[in-house]
Amino acid sequence: MQNGDRPIYFTGVIATMERPGFVTLSIPPEEQWSESLRWLTREQQERFATASFFKMLQMQITGRYLKLPRRQPE
Repeated sequence: MQNGDRPIYFTGVIATMERPGFVTLSIPPEEQWSESLRWLTREQQERFATASFFKMLQMQITGRYLKLPRRQPE
């Protein structure tokens, strides 16, 4: 996320694809991000807590994940 000129990073999200085309996200507990959340504005913090934010996050990460080059089995 961007807050002014400062990027705020929320690390620890893991994306896996057990079956072709089905991406699963593992999102860490909010407590892991408590330090990063403090740098957001109140409005950003409120949006962060909504289901629509996590739906957008899922769509963005899934789209990017599916565009990554895949290793071919040996």
